[in-house]
Amino acid sequence: MIRKTTPFDWKYLLRPENGENEPSGRLAGVCKAAIWLGISILLGVGMGQLC
Repeated sequence: MIRKTTPFDWKYLLRPENGENEPSGRLAGVCKAAIWLGISILLGVGMGQLC
């Protein structure tokens, strides 16, 4: 079975998830979650250093 794939779009990382956006691949979703989780952790550690 041949699957039609769409090229990766970097804007996907900034778009909110809702029913209007076309779904990207599972790997793109995992990468998006990992990047935002990493950013959240780095911000939390940075704020912790300020206190």
